[in-house]
Amino acid sequence: MNTIHQFASITKNLSGTSASLNDLAHNYKELAPRTALDEAHIDLLITQAQGMIQAAEALKAIAYDPTPEEPIEP
Repeated sequence: MNTIHQFASITKNLSGTSASLNDLAHNYKELAPRTALDEAHIDLLITQAQGMIQAAEALKAIAYDPTPEEPIEP
């Protein structure tokens, strides 16, 4: 199975996310302080990132066990 395209897509998306986080860090330091809404969004990002980490770690535990095809009845 060729999964390189899926991993490349995930890596590309994470790179874009990292760039956006760096932009936000710059904005909070140089342009304006965080608001309560910003704090809520940051908490949501943290929760989503933790969920992604758990899902990625769970991939290592998946055993190859294909589901048998149902027999076709005439």
